[in-house]
Amino acid sequence: MRRASAIRRREETMANLIGPRLRRARQFHTPPLTMEATAQRATASGYAITENMLNKIETQRRSVYDFEVYALALAVGVDARYLLGLTDDPGFPQAPEPQDEDHR
Repeated sequence: MRRASAIRRREETMANLIGPRLRRARQFHTPPLTMEATAQRATASGYAITENMLNKIETQRRSVYDFEVYALALAVGVDARYLLGLTDDPGFPQAPEPQDEDHR
């Protein structure tokens, strides 16, 4: 049986919930988004997020502010609720159906 202190230490190492889902969301892209590209996209949306910060977030060694969840969701193109684990649907918009030339 585990001691309570061992369980507490393990929980303390997990600083956020979004890390694994953020990494997965980067892989949805073709080709997958690098940490550098993700950081640039988040920074372009007005939030200073570095590759080092992303690394710590994805490995759950850094807490994440609500505005950072928003910026990261925009950067990787998913619904923020997906990153938070509230839904398993990443929220990608459906690709438009190709139209026949006759319907233009």
